[in-house]
Amino acid sequence: MTPSEAGHVLGLSPDTVRVLCDKGRLPALRTMSGRRLVRRGDVERLAEERQRNARPKARGREV
Repeated sequence: MTPSEAGHVLGLSPDTVRVLCDKGRLPALRTMSGRRLVRRGDVERLAEERQRNARPKARGREV
């Protein structure tokens, strides 16, 4: 997947996907032309991880 496609799945910008790749959070491959590609399975794994780590929204106080 391209950073744009991965960003769409993750709800992130392509630039943020590139940063995640640079930091090693999302493994990426480089083509001969220098394009960055990520595996769909790695994107799905990260999406599940992000969903598990998402904090529940705060509820209003009940009286």
